[in-house]
Amino acid sequence: MRIAFSVTGVPPKKDGANSMWRKGPEVVRLKTLRAAALEALGSRDIPVGSVRLTLTLWADRRAGDLDNFITGIYDGLMAAHAGTPIDDSLWADVPAGAQPGRQVALQDDSWVSSITAERFASDLTGQRYEVTIEWAE
Repeated sequence: MRIAFSVTGVPPKKDGANSMWRKGPEVVRLKTLRAAALEALGSRDIPVGSVRLTLTLWADRRAGDLDNFITGIYDGLMAAHAGTPIDDSLWADVPAGAQPGRQVALQDDSWVSSITAERFASDLTGQRYEVTIEWAE
């Protein structure tokens, strides 16, 4: 199975031990990522099996490191860790299927078998990214 989606802006970034689920700018990016993935998945169940992710990013280098964006996408598509404090008021405008406690398009990042990522230059007004996720049949 395969899904693909595009998002305006940059992906959420994972920044070491600091939880992206508690940072204002990252919460906005997480919500956008999760809503787009949920829409692309539709009513289908999340497959279990080998996962291949392709990220194409149009963003200035100052927006963040490519590897932090990749990790932010993977972690952002899984459910937030049960021990992570979540401010529910920040998520009130997000569909139930995209809430932090739910897996959106990835059950576990240990299933990741392939990552392809590219960054192309863009000014701050044209930043966007495309994600393709493929599961082995």
